[in-house]
Amino acid sequence: MITTAFLNLIYFFVLGITGVLGSFGEVSTNNSLTESILVANSYFSALALLLPLTTIFAIIIFDLVFENTNFLYKLIRWGYRKVPGIN
Repeated sequence: MITTAFLNLIYFFVLGITGVLGSFGEVSTNNSLTESILVANSYFSALALLLPLTTIFAIIIFDLVFENTNFLYKLIRWGYRKVPGIN
């Protein structure tokens, strides 16, 4: 019940923000933004000679999965300790 209320609160908060931001219309891209993306792309392409981008993304994804699994384990253990009669 509390979780549902919390998730609904987050949902309506995000819905309100997107409603306000959607009313501004389209935002034109800045020329310097495009230039910075091109510069970053050149760095990534130089790095791709040493370590492929798929490997970098695989390492990042593995790290995210490991950290989320560890957090979920700690959350389950915390909930288990909150049950009366269990130390």
